[in-house]
This record gives sequence, structure tokens and C-alpha cells, in this order.
Amino acid sequence: MFHNMKSLLKITLLLVIASIVTGIVSCKKEDDKPNDGKPVVYYIRSTDPAVSDSLLVGTFMGSLIAIVGDNLADTKEIWFNDQPATLNPAYITAKTILVSVPSTVPSTVTSKIRFVFADGSELLHDFAINIPAPVIAGIKSEYVPDGEIAILYGDFFFEPKVVFPEDKEGEIVSLTKTEIQVKVPAGATPGNIRVKTNFGTAKSAFLFRDNRNVLLDYDGKNHETWTAPIVSSPLPPCSGNYAFFKHNADGAWMWTNELTMQYWAPRGRGNVPVATGSVNDLVLKFEADVPIEWKDVRMEIFFGPFAEDHGRDAPGTVFARWKPWKNGPFKTDGWVTISIPLTEFKYTKDDADDNENGTTSISNLSSLTNVTMMLFGPANGTNPVQIAVDNLRIVQK
Repeated sequence: MFHNMKSLLKITLLLVIASIVTGIVSCKKEDDKPNDGKPVVYYIRSTDPAVSDSLLVGTFMGSLIAIVGDNLADTKEIWFNDQPATLNPAYITAKTILVSVPSTVPSTVTSKIRFVFADGSELLHDFAINIPAPVIAGIKSEYVPDGEIAILYGDFFFEPKVVFPEDKEGEIVSLTKTEIQVKVPAGATPGNIRVKTNFGTAKSAFLFRDNRNVLLDYDGKNHETWTAPIVSSPLPPCSGNYAFFKHNADGAWMWTNELTMQYWAPRGRGNVPVATGSVNDLVLKFEADVPIEWKDVRMEIFFGPFAEDHGRDAPGTVFARWKPWKNGPFKTDGWVTISIPLTEFKYTKDDADDNENGTTSISNLSSLTNVTMMLFGPANGTNPVQIAVDNLRIVQK
């Protein structure tokens, strides 16, 4: 019995000693952790290998960043300003966290990252989220009547205001990050549109209701009336009258008045070139409304010399071929602005239809005063066509 008690005391003593040793080792391991085991962020860098050695003090929304520190393994939440990030446990270690900055615009800007850990403790780290100024990439139609809806395309449209020329603010009726639908204010005039947010202002490169060098507007500046008719219906106009190309069965090489628009300078603005400057810097613009599918037959557009004639057969006439249907039937939802660089005037009348590169170019722009648009070329069978055109102008790109 005495022997058993002695053995029991020996075992108990060994357990006590083991417990003490374990505690000492455990404490030593805790003491070995950097920063006494408390979470700390040393720096933040890009995950792009090309710039990974550059430290960041801020970045843009949606960027993937690497947070480098110690004791970060228990991170449960990360907030940029007042927006939570989505965390992937596989990308969280004691020393690094890979995380994407939220793409949602913050309501409150603190310029800090807030870490929340499993024990409820928190850590703040200074870090700015650079929210870009708005960008205006384009507009569906440069001509929109007062009270109707203009559609702007771009990016970073965060709680914007849309300001038309003469500081007239438009009413926004629909908004996404990349598109604004805005009601055109009464009395809107030609000029640049501005989009303003808390993060900057963008000014359009285009001019709303661009009135520079307008060749034809069908409200005084007209083409020969025996060709495509000048009308104000059946399609709602974008700015008064328009030319309406219409035929129930357009087919190959059909030269018909209804599908031809000829402007003769002797009966218009006189011996004035259609434009001046380098063809590399100029673009032909017009508004178009195509209410039914346009499936076939190209539209030829060409300029001619000062004469009462279309000039299609004149030596040196250079053509553009507008074929928006070449990748599938073309139809618009109302009026759109079409832009054709003058460098796309690169065909002769005899170039093959499948020649996409052209064989020529405009060599003497100052000698050209007339304009013709006509649906003319090869086709597969016949198809109905309806194309409304307005506000032909040649302007700087």
C-alpha cells in the first residue's frame, strides 16, 4: 500500500512538473509572437508583379491589394471607409491578406481601413480610396428635343448632376454607374455637357446639338426635293424635319429617287467647300433613326465638285460605305448619332464590295462642295428599308 501511494505521488509530481513546463513553453511561444501577439499592419502593396515593390497609401475601387503585417490570421472583417470587403479565408494568413477594395462608393469617407478580429478587437490603418472623377464617353444622340431623354455613356457616375450649356441642370430619370438618362431642360442650347459628382467634373468632348459646319438640317438647309422626301413624320423628329429614305423592296443596284439624297451647292450655300482642314482630323456626323431592320444594300456617301450634278461618275470621286448591318441586321431605338471619319472615304465606285481596306483617299477636300447619300450596291434579294437622317455636318474629331 505504501508502495502504491509512493507511486501515485510520483505520478502526480510529474504531471505538475509537465504542466508547469507546458505553461512556460506556451508563454514563451506567445512571447515569441511579433508585437506581443497583437495585430499590426506594416504596409500595403499592389499584387501586380510589375509594381509589387511599390508601397501604397491609397488605391482605386476594385483594386486587389496585399496587406502585410503580423498576427492577422484571426481577421473576420475588413472595412474600407464604410464599405465591407469580401474576404476569402484562403487568402488570410498571419502575415498577409489579399483583398479587393469594394467597388461601392462610400457614404462616409474616413480614408481608413478597419480590421475586426475574432475576439472583437479592432485595428485602424490609414488608407485612401481614390474614387475617380466621372468620365463622359459619349451620348446616344447629340440632338434631343427639350423635355425628351438624352442618354449619356461613361463611367463613375456617382450621385451626379448633369449640366447643359448655360448652366441648365437636367433632371435625371435613370442612373447606373455607366449610364445616365436625363431630361433635356427647356431652352437648352448648343455646347458641352458637364457631369458633376463629389469626386470631380467631366466635360463632354462632343457638343450637344452641335451646330458647327452644318451642311444639311432640312429646316432651311435642304437637298434637292425630288430625291428622298423631307418630312417631320411618321418618326418623331430629333430637331425638326429630316430626310426619309424609304422603300418596300430595296434590292441590288436599284437607283431610285426615294433612296437618294443629293445636295447641290449651286442651289445651296454656294461654292463653299464641305470642310477645310486635314481629312485625318475630321469626321462626318449625322443623326439617324432606323425603325425597322436594315439587312442589306450599303449606303454610299460621297462628295462632289461644284456643279448641278451628283458627281458619282466624276474622276477621283471617293466613297464611304456605311454598312452597319454587316455583322447582323441593324435597327435603332430612336435617334442615334453616327460618326464616320473622313479617312473612311477610301473607295472608288468600282472597288469590290468585300474590299474593307479601300484603294484611295480624299486628296483635295477644298474642291468638294456637294454631298450625296444613296442606298446602292449588291444585295441578296430585296428587303424593306426605312432610314431617317438629319443634321449632316463635318467637324473636328
